[in-house]
Amino acid sequence: MTTEYRSNILKKYEGIADFLATTLGQNVEIALLDYNEGKSKIIYLINGELSGRKLGDEYSGFSLRKILKNDYKTNDFVSNYIVMNEISHRVFRASTYYIKDEEELIGMLNIHYDLTKFLEFRDFYENELLFGIEESKSEPKEFFTESIDLIVENMIKNVFVHWDRSIPTSKILEPANPIRQLYELGVFKFKGAINRVAELLDISNQTVYRYIKEIEESEK
Repeated sequence: MTTEYRSNILKKYEGIADFLATTLGQNVEIALLDYNEGKSKIIYLINGELSGRKLGDEYSGFSLRKILKNDYKTNDFVSNYIVMNEISHRVFRASTYYIKDEEELIGMLNIHYDLTKFLEFRDFYENELLFGIEESKSEPKEFFTESIDLIVENMIKNVFVHWDRSIPTSKILEPANPIRQLYELGVFKFKGAINRVAELLDISNQTVYRYIKEIEESEK
């Protein structure tokens, strides 16, 4: 496949990216990626300030890890997964469409919906509007709680799915350590996250607390 032929195919998706951005609004980042020889690069970007990404940046997120597992060979897209951006620390609901020529993957169209304002409103709703109100009378709070629980659960599972088991949890300062990764993503700021991680690893809550303390001490 020639470079010109490849570029012409991908360029057709710029109009689709513009359409999606106009339709979905300013809280959605649209990124068109060129995928070649195991590397993915951003070639067209709208609302990149949400994630801090720029044109030409290499992309190494969840969708690329799915590609490495050949997900594109049996699926045309992967949708509604939760990620936290390592640059902006924003939480996104994301979807990826695989761009293929015949059976060859040549690019991706990524849609990242920023959930930050939703989370901020949820905190304001619970801490300010519901202050002094009995929880049993607040059905909307249950909705927000369930939504946050789902986000946290997905973030934890995303890390654990790609955890290299050759790195034990005891090596807490290793960059690829799952507990360290979850800490850096801010997952432990959410209620119930420590309990869930301890449950998945079959260790005590106290052990998770100890690991977190070790990380905090190493950063002083």
